[in-house]
Amino acid sequence: MRAAGWLFFLCCFVGLAVSQNSDAKKLLEAVAKRYDEAKTIFLEGEMVTVTKSPSAEQKVTTSFSLVLQKPNRFRFVLKDAKGQIQQVFVSDGTNAFLEITAMKQVLKRPAPKEGAAVPGGGILSGSLREQLSKMKEAKIVSDEKIGQRKTKFIKFVMENGTSGMLWVGDNTVWQAKVTIEGKRIAGNITPKDQPNPFVEAMKQSTVTQTISFSKVIFNPKLPQNVFAYKPPAGYKVVEKLEFPSQPKPKP
Repeated sequence: MRAAGWLFFLCCFVGLAVSQNSDAKKLLEAVAKRYDEAKTIFLEGEMVTVTKSPSAEQKVTTSFSLVLQKPNRFRFVLKDAKGQIQQVFVSDGTNAFLEITAMKQVLKRPAPKEGAAVPGGGILSGSLREQLSKMKEAKIVSDEKIGQRKTKFIKFVMENGTSGMLWVGDNTVWQAKVTIEGKRIAGNITPKDQPNPFVEAMKQSTVTQTISFSKVIFNPKLPQNVFAYKPPAGYKVVEKLEFPSQPKPKP
């Protein structure tokens, strides 16, 4: 979801490309500065993803926690609506470990140079500044409350046409919502001679993702072993996923 606009955190940014709303520009610059200056960030919250097509609608709710320490150490835990762990992704700064629960395997890869390649893209990955620099338009619409927090409600449009909303209070993002039209994704798929039913169906779909934060803590004190990783009992650490071999058909 990172390329699709998943809004949350920081890179190299000179100025926001927002138009005709200096209040929104100043606020977003202050937000980017706060996240940029933080060496460590702890996030906790909920993600709701709604996928709509002409024939169906699907809603998936997950909760998450993320500790990110720049440049590239992180621990990300994703749980389903029942509180069962769905994914654990850890980087100790040298290697990254992704648990594949269904296969009882842990995929080991070199750690990313910076950020965290997790669902939520910018807002969860440490690249808020990078995402904000790609905004074409932004406007403060109103004052709203997220829970008991007072926030500014901002509507924005990205350079690629993706539209979204931010709820910002105390220079902190407390909620973000993005709607992605399937036709924009399908447009990046190289057309072939024959029509592709999957691509045609994608053109008629939309994905709306909302991230709500219950906790955002800048520069928290962390246990020394928070980024250490130990695979669960019975899991195998691999550098390439191992799939069960298929039995050969009898002659």
